[in-house]
Amino acid sequence: MKKIILIFCTPLLLYSQEKLDFNKPNYNQIQWNSNFLFESNGLNKNFLNTMLYGGYITDNLKNNWINLGDDRNIFYSEISNSFSYKNSQYNIGLSIADRNIINASFLDDLMRLAFYGNFNYQNETLDFSNTNIRADRFQQYKLDYTLNFNTTSITIGGSFLAGNHHTSFIVNNGSLFTDTNGIRLDANYDIHSFVTDTSSFEPFARNGSGLAFDFSADFSIRDYKVNLYLQDAGFIMWNSKSITLITDTNFSFSGIEITDIMSLNDSLLNDYNTIDDLKTKNKSIKTYIPANFGFSVMRPSSLEYFETISAGFNVKWQPYNDNSPLSFAKLGQGIRESNYAPLYWASAVSKLKYFNALPTLSYGGYSNDFNLGLALSKGEKNKLTIGTQHLEDVFAGDKAKSVSVYFNIKFQF
Repeated sequence: MKKIILIFCTPLLLYSQEKLDFNKPNYNQIQWNSNFLFESNGLNKNFLNTMLYGGYITDNLKNNWINLGDDRNIFYSEISNSFSYKNSQYNIGLSIADRNIINASFLDDLMRLAFYGNFNYQNETLDFSNTNIRADRFQQYKLDYTLNFNTTSITIGGSFLAGNHHTSFIVNNGSLFTDTNGIRLDANYDIHSFVTDTSSFEPFARNGSGLAFDFSADFSIRDYKVNLYLQDAGFIMWNSKSITLITDTNFSFSGIEITDIMSLNDSLLNDYNTIDDLKTKNKSIKTYIPANFGFSVMRPSSLEYFETISAGFNVKWQPYNDNSPLSFAKLGQGIRESNYAPLYWASAVSKLKYFNALPTLSYGGYSNDFNLGLALSKGEKNKLTIGTQHLEDVFAGDKAKSVSVYFNIKFQF
């Protein structure tokens, strides 16, 4: 009986390893994929459960959450389901996917302000700059075509994106200083917020449309099979019923002197209006979906327990908004604002008596940490695969930082 170490290979890696086989006969293939992912660099399952289901939040619990990870808290969640068809004779592929994505990043100071208010931070400045929260729901309709040249293949794909809903809250700069006993407050903030048509909250409402582009190249170098790819480089233009809010101000509050309590009215507060610069309007706006680009290398394994071994590198690109033309600076901006650290991974395939195992080890991503997983697959032409991208968190209980489940079923004829 062969010995194995079982670690899950992400959907992208599964796709790459299968695509690198240049010698398959003509076939038709249909697939169903379901993926649930919650990944964080600090916030754990205990925090998520309390926020979703309620419960008494003690000061000790608040402090634990604030001190969980880095000063910059990141969490990413995606729930997606897709159906695809591929015909190798005509080299075409079709797919439809429903995708729901939340991508957020905020500093510990924002959690301190939310949990305790500003009383405990007198003579201190709380910084909540670079806070960003983005939520998207859309359907993706994709068509791709593959060109084969001996041991090289090039695939070009395009997608139509049907946007349902988008919400974003971007704080470029933000801080709050509280003087002793709160006798003076100094606030500074630059906020951009956007939400699609608030009168249309049906799950499949059409509030925007967009396009995405795919490109991949597969080729062989001696015993190595290489895959270079760009996936889901795209955007959605949301309609003119969408609401934007922009505010940028410095504000200092030193209290209000009242000489006659009987004359207290709104006019006394005119000098302390903090939202004179608040600008809201309906307009069309462009946002981006998460794009992936990178490479993978695969070769036959000389190890007893593994058939093939692979390694690769993945980067995500998702800028906040369309504020500059495409350039090298824009590419760097999109990588930084994606909240995703470059992902390095190594994987292998082990064929066992009753099923196949796909082991991998990765570092980076939204958690910016080492991740293990577990996937088992059964069958060849007709295949069932189920797994998780975070095996280490399956046994972590309430301390788990990530939760993921992946399911794939494939029929080939």
